[in-house]
Amino acid sequence: MIRLFKAELYKLFKNRSFKVICIIAVILSTLMLAMSVSLSENLAKSSMKNLSEKEITEQIENIRQEEKSNTPINPGQLGFNSSAWSNEFNPTSKEVFYSSFGSGVIEIFIGILVGALMAKEYSEGTIKNTLAYGKKREYFYFSKFLSILIGVIIVIAIQVGISTIGHTLIRGWGEEFKFVQLITILKTFLVSVISYSAVVGIIMLVSTILKSNGAVIGVSVGIFILLPTIASFFYGSYTWFDRIYELTPFYNSAVAISINATNSQTIKCIVISLVSTIISLILGTYMLKKQDIK
Repeated sequence: MIRLFKAELYKLFKNRSFKVICIIAVILSTLMLAMSVSLSENLAKSSMKNLSEKEITEQIENIRQEEKSNTPINPGQLGFNSSAWSNEFNPTSKEVFYSSFGSGVIEIFIGILVGALMAKEYSEGTIKNTLAYGKKREYFYFSKFLSILIGVIIVIAIQVGISTIGHTLIRGWGEEFKFVQLITILKTFLVSVISYSAVVGIIMLVSTILKSNGAVIGVSVGIFILLPTIASFFYGSYTWFDRIYELTPFYNSAVAISINATNSQTIKCIVISLVSTIISLILGTYMLKKQDIK
């Protein structure tokens, strides 16, 4: 098991797709940093030069007093946004941290990573070489899961670390620093890892079934991007639908990185994510053991 895990880690760090994802994470985090430190009232006013002084003042005041949603997530919302910022012109480092995860971004990265490290094993036939030595398939599957999860942790750390630390160095913490805030950030990071582990497990299960790199990425986008977008049209309209949707990894991976999530919502997110991970790993291992790979 340990040798298999070391071998999978070696594959991870040598994988070109993983390196490209890390580079993209650096670029996205840098863009988030640039957005968080460059926004100012003067910049906003310069973009409204065609308005009168009174209209500019009203627009600025409206932006300042814009009501922020207190719900954990906004279903269907994708990409990076400033919904976690209490002040559009002067976000705190804590708020930048929450915004840096992005909505649906990590899920896409996971789909690419699983496709490159799991599905490609089938298409290139390398999975046969590994299992030919008599290694237990459940050990192989679990080692693959752990190595991919470590890759995801590294990508998350890059994406939220550069923007958060950079913003702190340039603009300061933005408010009175309290040690409990650091604990909250670390807790959010841990919960996000737990929630994304469910995503890894589900996409690995899909990969075991489809055995195709391109198909895995396509299905991943469909499951974790298109479905939540479609579901957003029904969320809030039907109580029964809301209850079902809130049990899915789509909802809970967003709750995990929400600045507005309550303790009870976070605990529920952890439980659902762990259960989803365990079920997907059991099913994935079962599928792999049933496959005729010689």
